Amino acid sequence: MLNKEEIIDYFKLVNSHAKKELGQNFLINKDIAESIVNALDIKESDKVLEIGPGLGALTGFVLEKTYDTYKVVEYDQKFVEFLTRSFSDKKIEIVKNNILKEKDFSFNKIIGNLPYYISSEIILKVALEYPLLEKAVFMVQKECYKRIVAKSGKDYNALNVLLDYLFVIKQEINVGRDNFFPAPNVDSLVFSLAKKEEINMSFAGFLYKISKICFQNRRKTIYNNLQSLVKNKEELSLILNKANLKEKLRADELTTSDFIRLTSEIYKKD
Repeated sequence: MLNKEEIIDYFKLVNSHAKKELGQNFLINKDIAESIVNALDIKESDKVLEIGPGLGALTGFVLEKTYDTYKVVEYDQKFVEFLTRSFSDKKIEIVKNNILKEKDFSFNKIIGNLPYYISSEIILKVALEYPLLEKAVFMVQKECYKRIVAKSGKDYNALNVLLDYLFVIKQEINVGRDNFFPAPNVDSLVFSLAKKEEINMSFAGFLYKISKICFQNRRKTIYNNLQSLVKNKEELSLILNKANLKEKLRADELTTSDFIRLTSEIYKKD
């Protein structure tokens, strides 16, 4: 793991700089890095994916615990080259790719320091496209975490419903801005997503679809929004009645349990 001076020297060597607009703030606290990796609870049989390793702050600690499959996906070519040189003698697969375009979904443990501008998109992909996922540990900006766990208000949306259905969400570590170089303008937070037992992934995808439709126009009622999916108004009224939901409700007035009942009723019709 590089310290502040080593990071400065690295960027001088490659004639570049950390790009704040891409969320390139590098963790320089070894104790925190090790604690983040420990939160993933890596076992001998686990297949681990790391998203956006950058200069490998977490990578070395993960390597101490992995036995079989460990893959890192990094978009920046200079970091790919750095990681390849740094861990050339280790059992690791280093891939240059945009994680949102990655097609290998065989991992049951995922870890990463997520760039703020695509955090929600990455978390959505992880939630829906990795059927074997058991646990993920991510570091995000604190404000991002608040949005992820929102149960009401302007930040409450379909992603919140999906995550609440799929996972036990746990706040793990507070990480102050002074633990990074260059220091960002905000503090960060590490949280875990632990998959609940007996989850139906097909239903989860449908739940997200229905929730997204209900939130499509936040000022409209769920009855009005759902007409884009259920054309027959009498049938839609019957569905809402069976789900024990009033037609005049708006999406942000529904709980995850409400969305599950609603989705179940529509799911039966398909």
